[in-house]
Parts: sequence; structure tokens; C-alpha cells
Amino acid sequence: MSAPSLDRPRVAAAPPAAAEAQPGPYGELLAAAAEIGERARAVAAEREAGDRELFAEVAAIKESGILAAAVPARLGGPAAEDGGDIAPSRRAELLRVLAYGNGSLAQILQPHFVFARWLFEEKPEGAASTAAASDSRRSARETVWAERILGGALLSNAQAERGPHVAVIPEKGGNAARLDGEKHFCTGSPYADFFAVSAFHHGASDSAVPDVVAFVDALAPGLSLVDEWDALGQRLTGSGRVRLDGVRVAGGDVHPFEFGALPAYGAFAQLLHAAIDVGLAEAALDEALDIARSAGIGGELTEHLTGELAARAFAAAAVLDSAGRAVDLAFAEGADPGGRAALAVGAAKATTGELTVDIASRVFELTGTRGVAPNAELDRRWRDLRTHTLHEKRRDKLRTLGRAFLTGNPPELGTQF
Repeated sequence: MSAPSLDRPRVAAAPPAAAEAQPGPYGELLAAAAEIGERARAVAAEREAGDRELFAEVAAIKESGILAAAVPARLGGPAAEDGGDIAPSRRAELLRVLAYGNGSLAQILQPHFVFARWLFEEKPEGAASTAAASDSRRSARETVWAERILGGALLSNAQAERGPHVAVIPEKGGNAARLDGEKHFCTGSPYADFFAVSAFHHGASDSAVPDVVAFVDALAPGLSLVDEWDALGQRLTGSGRVRLDGVRVAGGDVHPFEFGALPAYGAFAQLLHAAIDVGLAEAALDEALDIARSAGIGGELTEHLTGELAARAFAAAAVLDSAGRAVDLAFAEGADPGGRAALAVGAAKATTGELTVDIASRVFELTGTRGVAPNAELDRRWRDLRTHTLHEKRRDKLRTLGRAFLTGNPPELGTQF
């Protein structure tokens, strides 16, 4: 199917309109995201039927400077209009625009923005005891990682487990550690330059919260990939397994897994997921509208359905924007008192999860049988959304929200809240 026509009213603030509305470095990143996302949209059906990869498109992302939005401005990252860092809501908008083109490509970048925060906002576990030495080592490591990411390095995640915990075993002196174990659902693993690996001291813990996160070179001896990802949707993310067999990592690249050190950690991660959902739904509706227009589909019932779906798309975008502002505030203040951002994003994620899947499901009512033709590709939008919204249980989010508001107590924070 061809790209949605841009000379018609759109439900999305989609490319090129979004990019044209943003001046400066961020506008350039947004324009690049729109262009690369469209390239990934154009090849999605072919790639899904073939090798299920997006290597050329990820390479373009690495060259575009989009990954550098994770680097603080003080270390050479792209600056906002006020000279500060690119706000979290704007990083989410980059993924929303990418998802408008291709949901898999957007999800590949999500872990990069989440885990880069450990590199620039937290002291490594092996830091020296004196403040001066600690600051010196931290500054040196920050510079190294900033240069890597500014050069196009992509961070991917190795977090989920199905069996024993991945063990981290410090070497004598604390200057290095060893990692052993296996991770599942490692999004973007075939494209990664480095992995953020969560681990437990000696692999022993009754807690679901890891002790550390270690940053490991994707080419490190003992690290191997099992590219087995095969799902209903998001088929191009390469979310397979990562095996770690005595993988050595520098002590300065092992960070304590402490949520309190990174305000709105889970909220930011979930904001990015919600942005992907919104981008996918907006694309599904815009593509369905183009099919309906080209076929001359109309009438009062069709107009009513179109209005209902458009209203849902605008509602999903509005709650995403509201949640983004809450996360921006938490980042700016360096704290999330009362879990305000966590609650805002939790409510947004529960809402967008329902609205976007409904939109992507019901666009077929708008197009009729034309929407299920092989070249329509609306099924991919629905499959991607249905798969991506299953990352966590919506009912759990609603229960956590309800408990917080009923009791007046802040929610328990974590990777999903």
C-alpha cells in the first residue's frame, strides 16, 4: 500500500507536519524519524515475508542522530530551544512518529532511551569511595558513553528471564565482574551495539528487582544471540534470547538498580510504549481513511463511524500529551513526589491501550473487504498493536491506579509503573 496522502486531513500530527512545526535540532531529528519511518513502512510487508529484519533502517537511525537524543546537552547531545536536554515527551514523540511508519522500528529504540539514563544520571556500583574520585570516574565514563552514542551506538535490553536469574560475580578488587545466564525477549538484539543486562549478585535473590544493570559490548566474548522471535505482530524487532557465558564487564559499567536514583524511571519507559501505540493507531486510521476515500465509501453511518474513531484517536493523543508533561516535570524537578508522573502515565497507558487496539480493530468496518486485501496492510497495524499492548496486563495497571486513589498512598514504583 502507498503512503497515506498528506494533502488530506489527518488524525495524526504526522510527518511532515510535525517536523515542520519544530525548529532547531529537535525538528531535524523529527524530520529524520518521519523519513526513516516511511522507508520502514514501505518495506514492512516484504521484510515480514522474508528475513524479518530492518538492518538498513536501523543503520539509517544510527546515522541520523536520533539516538543522540538520549545524551545530555552538557555532553554534546542535541539541545532543546532553551539549551537544555531534549525533554522526555519529545523523545516519546520521536517514537510516535517512527511507529506511524513502522511499529517494530520504534520499539527497537525504546530500550535505548530508557537504559541510557543509567549511564548519565547514576553512579556506577564500582565507583571510588571518595567524592572527588567518584566524580572523576563518573565524568570519564559519561564521556566515553556519550561519545559512543553520539557516534551511533544503539543500546538494547537484556532484562526478561524465564529461569534462573542472570548472575553477576565481582572479580577481586571490584574492577570487573562476570555475567552468566540467559535473557529472553531482548528487543532489538540483532541490531544492538551494547546490551543493558539486569543481574543479581551470584544469581541468588528472592526479589523480582535486579541488583544491578551492566552495560556489555554486543561483541563481548561469551555473549551470543538466539534469533528466535516469532510472534503475531512486531515481527521485525528481533526480540530473541541473549546468552551470557562468563561475559566480563568493567566495574565502572555495572550500576546499582535503584529506581529512586532515576526519577520517573518506570513512567518514562511506559510513556515511550504508549507513544508507540498511539503512532500505530493513528497510522491505521489514516491508512483506512485513504482506502475509504479512494473507493468512494461514504454515507451517514460511515461518517458516524469515522467521527467516532477520529475522536478516539484524538483522545489517545491527548492523554499521551498530558502524561508526557507530567514526566517532563519529574525530570525537571529531579523527583516524582507522590508518584504523580507514574499515575499520569499509568492512566494514560491503560487508556491508550484500550483506545488504540479498538481503533486498529474497527478500521476494517470503515474499509470493508478492501481493508483485508493483501496490499492494504491494515492487518499489520492491528497485529503490531495487539502484540505491543500485551507487554503488561492492563488490569494490573488499573488495579494499581485504583488502590493509589482509594488509599491516597503513592503507587509502588517499578519498571512498569
